[in-house]
Amino acid sequence: LSGDNTYSGGTTISGGTLTADHADSLGSGDIDNSGVLKVGEGELENTLSGTGSLVKTGTGELTLSGDNTYSGGTTITGGTLTADHADSLGTGAIANSGVLQVGEGELENTLSGSGSLVKTGTGELTLSGDNTYSGGTTITGGTLTADHADSLGTGAIDNSGVLQVGEGELENTLSGAGSLVKTGTGELTLSGDNSYSGGTTISGGTLTADHADSLGSGDIDNSGVLQVGEGELKNTLSGSGSLVKTGTGELTLSGDNSYSGATTISDGTLIAANVNALGSGNIDNSGTLMLDANGAFELANITTHSGATTALAAGSTLDAGQLTQENGSTLSIDLGAATDDAVITADSVTLGGTLNVTGIGSVTDSWTPEAYTYTLIDSDSAITSDFDNLTVAGMNREDVDFLTIDGKVDETDNTHYDLTASLSWYADRDNATTDAHGTFTLSDPDGSFNVAATLTDVDDTLDPGSRWDGKSLTKEGAGTLLLSGDNDYSGGTTINEGTLVAASTTALGTGLVDNNATLVLDVDGEVSAVGGITTHSGATTQLALGTSLDLGDSALIQQDGSTLNVELNSDSVQPLITGGSATLGGDLVVSDASLQARASDAEFQSFKLMDMDSDISGDFTSLTMNLTDQPDYLTVTGTINPADASEYLLTEGLSWNATATSATPAHGTFILGAGDSFEVTSVLGDKTGNGDWDGKSLTKLGAGKLTLSGANTYTGDTNVQEGTLWLSGDGSIGEMGSQQAVNVASGATFGGSNGTTVNGKVTNEGTLVFGDSEETGAIFTLNGDLINMGTMTSGSSSSTPGNTLYVDGNYTGNGGSLYLNTVLGDDDSATDKLVITGDASGTTDLYINGIGDGAQTTNGIEVVDVGGVSTSDAFVLKNEVNAGLYTYRLYWNESDNDWYLASKAQSDDDDSGGDDTPSDGGDDGGNVTPPDDGGDGGNVTPPDDGGDGGDVTPPDDGGDVAPQYRADIGAYMGNQWMARNLQMQTLYDREGSQYRNADGSVWARFKAGKAESEAVSGNIDMDSNYSQFQLGGDILAWGNGQQSVTVGVMASYINADTDSTGNRGADGSQFTSSANVDGYNLGVYATWFADAQTHSGAYVDSWYQYGFYNNSVESGDAGSESYDSTANAVSLETGYRYDIALSNGNTVSLTPQAQVVWQNYSADSVKDNYGTRIDGQDGDSWTTRLGLRVDGKLYKGSRTVIQPFAEANWLHTSDDVSVSFDDATVKQDLPANRAELKVGLQADIDKQWSVRAQVAGQTGSNDFGDLNGSLNLRYNW
Repeated sequence: LSGDNTYSGGTTISGGTLTADHADSLGSGDIDNSGVLKVGEGELENTLSGTGSLVKTGTGELTLSGDNTYSGGTTITGGTLTADHADSLGTGAIANSGVLQVGEGELENTLSGSGSLVKTGTGELTLSGDNTYSGGTTITGGTLTADHADSLGTGAIDNSGVLQVGEGELENTLSGAGSLVKTGTGELTLSGDNSYSGGTTISGGTLTADHADSLGSGDIDNSGVLQVGEGELKNTLSGSGSLVKTGTGELTLSGDNSYSGATTISDGTLIAANVNALGSGNIDNSGTLMLDANGAFELANITTHSGATTALAAGSTLDAGQLTQENGSTLSIDLGAATDDAVITADSVTLGGTLNVTGIGSVTDSWTPEAYTYTLIDSDSAITSDFDNLTVAGMNREDVDFLTIDGKVDETDNTHYDLTASLSWYADRDNATTDAHGTFTLSDPDGSFNVAATLTDVDDTLDPGSRWDGKSLTKEGAGTLLLSGDNDYSGGTTINEGTLVAASTTALGTGLVDNNATLVLDVDGEVSAVGGITTHSGATTQLALGTSLDLGDSALIQQDGSTLNVELNSDSVQPLITGGSATLGGDLVVSDASLQARASDAEFQSFKLMDMDSDISGDFTSLTMNLTDQPDYLTVTGTINPADASEYLLTEGLSWNATATSATPAHGTFILGAGDSFEVTSVLGDKTGNGDWDGKSLTKLGAGKLTLSGANTYTGDTNVQEGTLWLSGDGSIGEMGSQQAVNVASGATFGGSNGTTVNGKVTNEGTLVFGDSEETGAIFTLNGDLINMGTMTSGSSSSTPGNTLYVDGNYTGNGGSLYLNTVLGDDDSATDKLVITGDASGTTDLYINGIGDGAQTTNGIEVVDVGGVSTSDAFVLKNEVNAGLYTYRLYWNESDNDWYLASKAQSDDDDSGGDDTPSDGGDDGGNVTPPDDGGDGGNVTPPDDGGDGGDVTPPDDGGDVAPQYRADIGAYMGNQWMARNLQMQTLYDREGSQYRNADGSVWARFKAGKAESEAVSGNIDMDSNYSQFQLGGDILAWGNGQQSVTVGVMASYINADTDSTGNRGADGSQFTSSANVDGYNLGVYATWFADAQTHSGAYVDSWYQYGFYNNSVESGDAGSESYDSTANAVSLETGYRYDIALSNGNTVSLTPQAQVVWQNYSADSVKDNYGTRIDGQDGDSWTTRLGLRVDGKLYKGSRTVIQPFAEANWLHTSDDVSVSFDDATVKQDLPANRAELKVGLQADIDKQWSVRAQVAGQTGSNDFGDLNGSLNLRYNW
């Protein structure tokens, strides 16, 4: 069915298929379907019933609004099927390959297919089918409910409303500003990486997320159970529900939470990063609970089960209701930021398991011989039981030899748990159970202990049997000991295992440091080690960033096999190490330093690492640089200063000059990334090669720029594989007479500034640039042959050409290109140039980027100077080159083998120029500018080529040479002439020959034709095709019974295309241009007839029109230009009609006529891609016409009149159409006098309707011609 049907009796489909592209074709009655109903679009308000199926076809939208019961299912093959209520979709399955939009109701149908579901409106839609659709779900508003996640298909869900889900696993990705509501008592699992922001509500049951990212970013209101495995849960948790940490991963709570349900840690680690993160409910811990926020955690009851750990980070305190540590549990407390207050306070406490304390060295900064007691736990009621074990930094307290430590419940009132500790260094050896000693053993590799107190010499006579001298320190074990006190012990420091960190300037006392493991000096300032430091084989002494070392009068000894590791940056002090003497060996490692790629290696600097009182002995066996951004072309060399042997220097330099004591082997590769630049001012000469480099070749890699400004003497190849290699200043490659190769890869750039030189053969597959934009008259010299397979371009600014590529050898073009900037004028114009002392062969495409106003040439502008022999096709101009009025082409002068740009027209007796087909320039219409020269020439893209570029021997007779004119001259003139010509009209063009006795009329006229003309003395051919549609009507009429005056309005639309062909060049080239003008004319007219009834006798007609037009010109490389123009025209016409009566009432009329028209035309100034300003189109003109019209009137019946007519006119125009190119004005060869003939036939069907057809032609000198036809229709009332 395809009609717009209105039948109301209903539709019955007893079998087969009924198809309707639009629902309107199905009338308004019910549809009983036992077959297949296919509908494309529209609103189907009909009620659908029966066992048949519905198929939605096409890409449009079909809306179902009936309460439908059909059971055969629904298929959506494309477009959108919309149902405000789910009842409209019947009861069968839905196969969706498009978009299904449903507003509300319960959709029990099963959904499948690749299509999507859109929930619309503010109502609630419930999905209850086991759905498999994969196209995703969009909720634009309201509520979408699914009792099971399987009802939501497999695609992503974009939610801007409310999504309610009961249970199942929701693997779909959730996004949008909408919210998620978990309903029912079942379990719902979220597994997608969700970004929804509307929040989550758990109204009952369990919501499980293996990762916190599945819960979006909104707040969570929990009235059930929330189970989360890992990740960071930044969401704010509220409600009466509980939180369960599942899995072995790590979950961080960072929100300011207020939920009141319990928190259960079933496994893994739960980190509370906010003091309010754990809400207000009880905490049941079977994994690891980490309280890690500065401040007090105020919690309810906390139970830590056997095998579980509750830990407090430094700065965290706990205020609990009931604290229970079961047997086998661990309570770990970091005292690194503890105050005098208890870390834990509680209403009641039950202890068991293990207490582990760390950071105990920071509890006090004044360790003394007296034990220090610190209250760790403070309970409001008596503490039940006690810890089974006490460990320090993971070590059993029995193994902590440097402390005498004990922890126990205070026996006075049993409400405090106190920690009592004293340093073994200060033990009272007469009373202590163990003797005082200076050994610090930390066996746990991950453990650490900070001694913030001052370590000073103690009296060794208190216990004569002791083997400790009371003033020496020994570090044992794999852990880390930090000394941060103001120490002055004098017996020396021995590091046998692990790490000793000097965290204060006087941490190491005044004795010798004997290092057999790792010593780290980490102070923002100068560490004093006045007793000296000896680093044994296998040991490391490290100076952290910002740390310096003063050895006083003592020695630094780095034994063979040892390591000295220093971290440097630009702010590091010099010298870094001072002392009496130094004996060096082993490895020197410089870490975290940043070498800055300076402007030149002349600015390389040395860093003074050491300055001793006496000469340094020995040397490091290797230097390793662990740098963050070390350029490959720079290295660091470590040496004893030849001028002062008491100093050790780290010197930056080129990797080219690297030695055995440098951080990296010598090589000749320079890698610079995009945007990076580096200048080498020194001379690069040959070096001794190694296994990876021959010692004499240079390779440039990376998109950055490398500049060589020295007179380099290396003799190997130069390979520019990526980015830019540039020569500047005195830069050169190779010594004079060298035959080494310079190879420029595709995509790479090589070039030089004025005065730079390459001594050797250059093979270019990339871009070769001579001179830069800041130079004028630059000469880049290649002393050797040049093979060009890529692009050569001048780096000069297009406004100041004059650079020269000087090739002292032979040149071969293997399909490469050459881009030159040229002032397009006469023979002496400035230009970039290629000079070749040898021969030129092969083929090279030449592109000229020109400026200037153009001028006539004789021999032309020399752009390639060949000292030897050039083949006739060595260079081919590949773009159209215009300036001012002229087109320039490339010519080879066989007599001197040079190549010239010249504007030369083909002489009348020379028609051997090749193909007669005009060329469009063979380009893509874009501006021709040199390509990217690597930073010295600008970024541009060469145009597509394809021009014929023929080569002929230019005439050289010493006389004037006719120029080759640019083709778009005629394009601009064509637009102007068409706009002016299509305003012209006569009374009879508008009125016809009809006898009138009516009050008024409306009329329409269509005109189309073709015009031909010439410009610039016949050098430009113009062919135009035009059309015009005009509409008008009388608005005022006056008459006195004999005379009449009629006033009307009119409007027209015009459209004209012009093809312009330039004169043929001396090389046979010829170019074309196209133009278009379209726009509107608005006007008024007034006509007086002496005889209002028959229109015989005299008449006067006048009209005025205003036109406004859009113009465009397409001209090859000159580009596409658009501009606006306007025109005004006023006409005054008069004539006198003589009627000659014939038999049967027929007549013949003779009407001599005279008309004068004044026109004013104005157009915008434009500038083309060559910079040529195109204007000079404004001006006035007068056109006069004298003519004679002959009409016949033949009656055919009582109403119909046939009127054949002919008209001959002589037209005279006072002014030519002109245009200026950079103030050089040329004119259309419009004949001053033209002859016109019009013939046609008018049929007056009755006294109201008439139709007229006319053919008109004009001819004149200079091959001017115009042929057009028109059709008029008039209605009188």
